[in-house]
Amino acid sequence: MKKIVILSSVALFIGSAGAQMGAKIDQFYMDYSLINPAAMNTHKQGHTTLLYNRMFADVPGGPQSLVFNVNMPVPSKNTGYGLYYMRERVGFSEMHNTYATYAYSFPIVGSTNLNLGMSVGLLSQNFDMSKAVFISGNDPIVKSLLLTPPVTRADLRASAFVNGEKWFGGIAISRLSKPRFEYTYYSYSAKYALQSQASVLFGYTIDMGKDIVLKPALYVSAYNFDYFRIQYNATAWFQEKFWFGIGGNDLGQIGANLGFSPQSDIKVSYSYNTPSGGQRNILGPSHEFHTFIGFSALGGGKRSAEDDSNLESNGDQDNANSEDKTDLHSQNLKQEVVVTKIEDLRAFGFGKDTSGIKLPALEKAKPLPGYYLVAGLHSAESKANKQIKDLYLKSIVSYKIFDPSNKSFYVFMKDFENEKDANKGIYYFESVVPQVWIREVK
Repeated sequence: MKKIVILSSVALFIGSAGAQMGAKIDQFYMDYSLINPAAMNTHKQGHTTLLYNRMFADVPGGPQSLVFNVNMPVPSKNTGYGLYYMRERVGFSEMHNTYATYAYSFPIVGSTNLNLGMSVGLLSQNFDMSKAVFISGNDPIVKSLLLTPPVTRADLRASAFVNGEKWFGGIAISRLSKPRFEYTYYSYSAKYALQSQASVLFGYTIDMGKDIVLKPALYVSAYNFDYFRIQYNATAWFQEKFWFGIGGNDLGQIGANLGFSPQSDIKVSYSYNTPSGGQRNILGPSHEFHTFIGFSALGGGKRSAEDDSNLESNGDQDNANSEDKTDLHSQNLKQEVVVTKIEDLRAFGFGKDTSGIKLPALEKAKPLPGYYLVAGLHSAESKANKQIKDLYLKSIVSYKIFDPSNKSFYVFMKDFENEKDANKGIYYFESVVPQVWIREVK
């Protein structure tokens, strides 16, 4: 006969109470598609997110979540494809969540988009009895869990996400089919139906100046709309390279998060939360590790400056050997131009070293009215200058404007007098600049 400590298993998984696991993701603000799959279309390129969360570290068998999320947006077609896997573990129970997602975007006004997503997937639950010790090895309910193979059920998720220049909001609902899990041993059974899970996200970006941006966010989740959980966070970002924030939730946990970007399209961050009051010594803290890797960081979605400088005007790669490439750089290394308008860069021509392109600071004045074909939005002028040079390496001439209403810099390829002509211009650039939109200045 064995002895037991079964951590909340009966309350969580057995009988008609209807309770179940629900992963808690602290750093929801790092990749909104972890919570709302439709948000994948807000990214310019594909990326992978890896996340590990350990709640209540002092409790044996405390909740753990492992997430692997892959997003593949196709901005030129307003679509996106995603793959999502999560393993939730509590005590001796494991739940595996696997989904495939399709998302589509609709432009609303200016750069504001409505993104809709639908996910289909499988939920599979199994029990690892090596992690539990029994009071009685003959307990029929325990045996029904022990001897029944893993149970797999189909699931559906639906999501909607609206993003503007400085704000976002979204809603998502999962477990729409309310899958029912049944474990049977002779005449004994353990069964329950999963509750639906809904979530609401809100956030805003506040430019604090001096390359500091504050990003507050709120995440509300609900189970069958009977029980609600609230999480909140405010993180300050410096030059998109370092960030530090504080947050908490309605469970009485408070904590902090920090992170850095070792290179473009890679973000690494950590979050620490601890219960308040007497629970601190009983439950212990929660730890979460998060890694965001853009496909361009893996060499799959972005060319280097050396590669781009060898592109012809039609975007095809030159087949010249390495000696020819060296000659191409050396011929134009000394040429310089001061760009104060887009025509200056156009007259400069292509194939020259970008170190010769000088971009003086803009006057903080409202630009001329019109419809601008925009390739990027930046809070810092230095980032706008970098994108102008990156586009130049792709044989695309661009320049910048400053909008006093949101204190942001826009990189544009062309301006038009009417929206109809601007829409036609999108088709010319979208093959090289996938996420291009129209910014109206009145």
